[in-house]
Amino acid sequence: MSNPQEYNFFMPPEWYPHECCWMQWPHEFENINSYKEIDSWSHFDFEKGRYKWAEVAKEISNFEKVNMIVHPQDLRTAKKLLHNSVKICEFQNDDCWARDTGATFLINDQKKLGGVDWEFNGWGKFSPHDSDNKIAKFMINKSSATYFKSPMVLEGGSIHVDGAGTLITTEQCLLNKNRNPNLSKKEIEDTIKKYLNIKKIIWLKYGTDEGTDGHVDNIACFVDQSKVLALSCHDKQDPFFEKINENLEILKTSKDAKNRPLEVIEIEMSYKRLIPNDDEPSSYINFYIANNGIVMPSFDDEKADNNAQSIIQSLFPKRKMITINGIDIALGGGNIHCITQQQPLII
Repeated sequence: MSNPQEYNFFMPPEWYPHECCWMQWPHEFENINSYKEIDSWSHFDFEKGRYKWAEVAKEISNFEKVNMIVHPQDLRTAKKLLHNSVKICEFQNDDCWARDTGATFLINDQKKLGGVDWEFNGWGKFSPHDSDNKIAKFMINKSSATYFKSPMVLEGGSIHVDGAGTLITTEQCLLNKNRNPNLSKKEIEDTIKKYLNIKKIIWLKYGTDEGTDGHVDNIACFVDQSKVLALSCHDKQDPFFEKINENLEILKTSKDAKNRPLEVIEIEMSYKRLIPNDDEPSSYINFYIANNGIVMPSFDDEKADNNAQSIIQSLFPKRKMITINGIDIALGGGNIHCITQQQPLII
């Protein structure tokens, strides 16, 4: 098939009703050395991590179905730790970040489901990733969606959409030469517009994490049309102060695809660093919007945790708020949004 835009497919916003949530069970592959080269990704404890993946899956399953992709070697452990409400889907995987390796699901006005299978190259630096590059196609086939293959490297955590033609991303990630070195900025924009039916792309400058080269899902997300929740930093001595505030200025002066100014709601970062001598901040932006629920991380930082929960609850007053300690997930390089991927409901 050609591209989704020709069939009026588009990517709905994350608050759109879901058929299910997809996740990947952490698989400890033999060649993990390349991951340990990144300090913020070298402290992950697989045993603790698996308990957290199971906890996130169980909480989300209270709101919608959860499909967990599990490597054949990990079936025994997964069956032991996962709640019986979580469906196990056996398939080989290298890692556990379903947001980045999974399909980007689409819908159209003919009540059809589509899925984009982007190229995945281990964030341009990590291996192995061959099995993870097959995850999206597996998800699309299992969901009986119309399959679209994109030749471009893109991870789901690098984009956020409003469902009305606007997308936000970062230059640090999408223009990084370790992703699509042969494509210009315009060619990358044109590909995104064709495959997600996007009219306007807002380019932020930087993210806050080294491992993914600055995914946007740690710094900003749409919470409604023309309304963005964005990470803020008030400490001028913080190493991310200038970058975060430059991003905020871009958002505050941008308009969406319908030429409406963005309303920017700020959520202050936690200044508590989880890893000694590592500057990467913990992000409350990295939460999952479920049917009738929000599942968000906390970081043992009482003041910042409570402030973040209050802000997010005010943005989704009709959804039940679930908070999960996200430290053990963060030590692997991401958080709750990173380990989940929503499949929209056809209605």
